[in-house]
Amino acid sequence: MGSGHEPRNDPEDRDLMARIQAGDVGAFEALYARYAQPLINFFFQMCYDRTAAEDYLQETFLRVWRARDTYRPIGKVSTWLFQIAKNYWFNEREKMKRRPFHAVAGGDEGRSQWTHVADRNPGASPEAGLRARETEAAIREALEGLSEKLRVFCVMARYQKLPYAEIAEILGIPVGTVKSRVSLAEKTLRARLEDHLGEQA
Repeated sequence: MGSGHEPRNDPEDRDLMARIQAGDVGAFEALYARYAQPLINFFFQMCYDRTAAEDYLQETFLRVWRARDTYRPIGKVSTWLFQIAKNYWFNEREKMKRRPFHAVAGGDEGRSQWTHVADRNPGASPEAGLRARETEAAIREALEGLSEKLRVFCVMARYQKLPYAEIAEILGIPVGTVKSRVSLAEKTLRARLEDHLGEQA
C-alpha cells in the first residue's frame, strides 16, 4: 500500500485554501486530488475496510468544505486536514460503540489493491506469494489488536510517515508523548508478530 504522506508544497496548498475560502470549487477539487490518497490510506489502516474508508474520506472532505472559513494560514494545510480526519474518525467510532449492535470493520471488504504485496508482484512464486499474504495478515491482525488510540500513533508514524512534530500538532499533545506512544505501539506490534515472523519481526 503506497501509504506514505508525500511532501507537499505548502505555499501551493495555502493558495488552494485561499481560493477555496473564496468559494472556488476547482481549487477544492485540486486539494482533494492532492490529499485523497493519504487520507483514504489513513482511514483504511485504521479500519481495514475499503468501503468504510472511502465513506470516511468523502465525509471528511465535506467537513473540510464546511469548515473552510476556520482555516488560518499559520500552519500546514496537511496538518489541518489530518486534524479533521482524526476528529471525524474518533467521533464516528464513539457513535458506533454506543450502538447496541454494529458491524465490525474488516473481513472480505478489507481486501484492497493498496495492501496486498503479492498481488502487486505477479512474478513472485506461489510460495513467496503465500508467505507475503501470511505476513501481511499477521501485521494486519497485530495492528487491529492495538487500542484505537495507540493504533493512530502507529499508522501516522509508521505508515503515513508523518514527522513527530506534525503528529503532535494533529493530536494536540507534546512531541515527547508522541515519541513514547509510537515506541510503545511498535514494541506491542513486534511482540504480537514474534510468533509468526520470529527474528524477522
